[in-house]
Amino acid sequence: MKCSFCGGRSRKVFTAKGYDVLDCADCAHRFAGVEPTAGHAEVHYSDEYFNGGGAGYSDYAAEAELLTKRGAMYADLIAPYCMPGEMLDVGAAAGYLLKGFSQKGWKGVGIDPNGSMVSLAKHKLGLDLEQGTLETYVTDKKFDLVSMIQVAAHFFDPELSVQKARDLLKPSGHLLIETWDRGSLSARILGKHWHEYSPPTVLHWYSKAWLKFYLESNGFERVAGGRPSKKITGGHIRSLLKYRLGDISLLNLVPERIELPYPAEDLFWALYRKR
Repeated sequence: MKCSFCGGRSRKVFTAKGYDVLDCADCAHRFAGVEPTAGHAEVHYSDEYFNGGGAGYSDYAAEAELLTKRGAMYADLIAPYCMPGEMLDVGAAAGYLLKGFSQKGWKGVGIDPNGSMVSLAKHKLGLDLEQGTLETYVTDKKFDLVSMIQVAAHFFDPELSVQKARDLLKPSGHLLIETWDRGSLSARILGKHWHEYSPPTVLHWYSKAWLKFYLESNGFERVAGGRPSKKITGGHIRSLLKYRLGDISLLNLVPERIELPYPAEDLFWALYRKR
């Protein structure tokens, strides 16, 4: 199977959840052995993904407050580098992150492939959301910020997504990415048992260095980044652990609504400026 970014040859590294995990022999990108299709997002990020547990969420709406605070946190993190303006939130789901940004002065729109999430954002939060994916998104608008929080690993055409993000940004506009670091200590220790090796919902695995190299080779410059703080609900923790470890009775002792700090160091964020 050819690399999603450079079209190079790939080799199998291991199997995760019944799917091959591949490394490109030319550019070293790691990706799932899943043939990309335009309908991939609609199929795999259905209502089941947001409410059915497994690799997704057991109850996405239960994390509304956490996600809203997270959006506000990112607005504060990037404030020294870009003033609030017009933004596009990619993979916005029900718009909670976008709501957090709006509390800090940002205005904008979101896109998500899940119709139920888009409807919830429009009718409950009054946000401007559109159903679709970045790869298929068409607009005459230009943005000061394109945000991809927990989205870059899911694109069916990641190369096109980077191109679209660059084209949608105003001159010197910014691209904000949060994703998982396959070069982290956690990922290296756990190997194929790392929680993010969960195809077919997760299709790509980046290291901080690889992502920086690729984006700087394609019209961006990195201006900031780090490891974000993150909290997760007990229900989400139980769901993810059951997906990985099976239905262990001790997991039921974790309270559904408790909020716990995410313990590992395998998550990172980075802010890039369009050159």
